[in-house]
Amino acid sequence: MYNVLIADDEIEVREGLKLKVNWQDMGFIISGEVANGIEAEELLKTEHFDLLITDMNMPVMDGVQLLDVCRSLNPSIQIMIITGYEDFHYARAGVRSQAMDYLLKPVTRDELKTTLNKIKDELDKKKQLHGDSEMMQWRLSQYYKEMKQRFLLDLVRGHRLPPSSLPERMRLFHLESWQDHSVCFITAGMRNSGIQTASVERIPEKLHLPFELLCHEMAQSYPDNVQVFHDGAHPGIMHFITLEGIQHEFAQQITAQTRSVLTMDVQVGLGLSVSGFERWKEGYIHSLLAWNSAGRKGAQDRVPVVDHSPLLPEETSRMLHRCLIRGELDSFRTVIRKELADSFRISTSHMIRSLFQISLLFEQESSWISPEWVLWLKTPDQAELLLMHWAEDFVNQQQPSEVGEDTVIESAKRYIEENYMLELTLTSLADHYNYNSTYFSEIFKEAAGISFIQYVTEVRMKHAIRLLRETQLTVWDVTELTGFRSPSYFSSKFKKMFNISPSDYRLLHSEKIDNHDPKK
Repeated sequence: MYNVLIADDEIEVREGLKLKVNWQDMGFIISGEVANGIEAEELLKTEHFDLLITDMNMPVMDGVQLLDVCRSLNPSIQIMIITGYEDFHYARAGVRSQAMDYLLKPVTRDELKTTLNKIKDELDKKKQLHGDSEMMQWRLSQYYKEMKQRFLLDLVRGHRLPPSSLPERMRLFHLESWQDHSVCFITAGMRNSGIQTASVERIPEKLHLPFELLCHEMAQSYPDNVQVFHDGAHPGIMHFITLEGIQHEFAQQITAQTRSVLTMDVQVGLGLSVSGFERWKEGYIHSLLAWNSAGRKGAQDRVPVVDHSPLLPEETSRMLHRCLIRGELDSFRTVIRKELADSFRISTSHMIRSLFQISLLFEQESSWISPEWVLWLKTPDQAELLLMHWAEDFVNQQQPSEVGEDTVIESAKRYIEENYMLELTLTSLADHYNYNSTYFSEIFKEAAGISFIQYVTEVRMKHAIRLLRETQLTVWDVTELTGFRSPSYFSSKFKKMFNISPSDYRLLHSEKIDNHDPKK
């Protein structure tokens, strides 16, 4: 329903207008009526109206003055002028003020109905345009958040990013100053609080989404000092990056707010302070390990835990990751057996810590360790059995029937699908999977049937097609969101693949393109 304000000093005219048509059936509701411009101004200041119907010759403040006031208070309002023949010069003033239409008194039922239909059509168009604009802005914000989250995950997982892409991504996500500051990672996850409520069963698994929203809200209250992200491999766990100096204050806020809003306790782990993107992985893993330790310390201890123990050597982590990617389970077993035995000589707790850190290499939900159910692990053999079970699942999920190089290429394809908006190079991906770039190029082309460059371009173009069809984003925005290096390059490549420009494609809504797959 569109809200209508009637301004006329004659009550008979106001009542007559209300009776001439069925306003509700036409999509309007008369929300206010006044006798002069001053009264109208007061209502316009406090309430929203979509349509103003006004006489031009009124006492105190006439219609001409009211139109000026109305446009300043509500520029988008529609205006219908009603005036007598002798006051027709007022109507001309109304037209100059962009009035939608004017009617001469006495207003007939048909004239009013016709004019209202025309105004409603105009209001409907504006509403549709506004809705489309809001949807486009929402989608753009979602794409931006998704891109930023993936960039942060690449940084904290230690993925090797092309150096040329870092400055651009840092600028895009407003992270320029974070490279030079000391930061602290915080990992937080809910646990059963023991609080009983009559209306809601307080189980952490049922409150993952509210907890995530709450964490984003808390981070927004520290816009220049806190980054927040979620790793899909760790369900129900939220991660924060804070500037050095506020981590303890913010950790207390997490605990207090979660207990106040969700009536749940939260276990918190603090990583060691690190400086420089190349050390973010270290800070991230320390916070995860501290969180795991916090869960094993017991619910009565709600003080955030800081982990100071040394991490697995980077070379060992890379070796284990290489074994997983290549499906070399015997080599994987040999390495973890030694690591678990060495840590068990120190203590059972150190062994569990090593197991937890090794499990992070899988980067998948099925291998996530909950502190509550690792307490049964008493020996290195039990820990090895658990890790090998996860390793076999990991390899099978990569490629159900084969292992080795085919598994690597399938993993690489998934990586491209998840990171197409970032700068992707053959060298960076080969480094990620511990392969020589020339050899990686050969096995990729053999498995995929096309070159690495062609494959990346096709994945990006698939997502560009989706954005062109589903949004009103500019070609520049589509270029940015799909990872092409420039709008001109994107347009040229698009036209070469589809024999049509991106703008013309959008106008035609793909009616003349039956196949969305790019030409090889």
